Amino acid sequence: MQRIKSALKWDTRSETAKTIFLLAIVVGGTFGGYGIFMVAMGTTSPLVVVTSGSMEPTLYRGDLLVIQAHAQDDIQVGDIIVFVADWYDASPIVHRIIEIQEQPDGTKHFYTKGDNNSNQDPNFRTIDEIMGVVIHTAPGVGNISLWMRSGGYIPVIIVFIILLFGPEIYEYFKEDELEESETISDDTVNE
Repeated sequence: MQRIKSALKWDTRSETAKTIFLLAIVVGGTFGGYGIFMVAMGTTSPLVVVTSGSMEPTLYRGDLLVIQAHAQDDIQVGDIIVFVADWYDASPIVHRIIEIQEQPDGTKHFYTKGDNNSNQDPNFRTIDEIMGVVIHTAPGVGNISLWMRSGGYIPVIIVFIILLFGPEIYEYFKEDELEESETISDDTVNE
């Protein structure tokens, strides 16, 4: 460890430089880990947050869902899927498959409906529209994401800036006070 610190000249770096370096490692590890998670789950969005009440009482707004890509033959009636639709572009839709119709060419049409909706969704889904099947739910965990989307990121940015630059500012003013007290001490001794 000492060899690494020496190679990085760790002890000579400012607190800001150290913080930025460690932050880069954390962010790089997070995105790298998420990239591995995407590959393992077979989808570009393995984590999805429920944004409406259309699936209540099964799923609630703010639930975090883990989804995994499935082949069309592995998707069954009753599965909850996440899909994109041309009739709703605000976010991916989380609904249950209520019917599957196999076509003469072997493709399947998936008909969906929200558990809390009285009508089924317009048209049908194809395998190309389906992002994945819900395999795990973390109730309420997605509320953090919903809060951030609604402007909650501003306090997070402020706290981050304070944490990043706070120690440097504190040290700056501490050194100023120390120099000022030394100047006062020197003036008192000279009198």
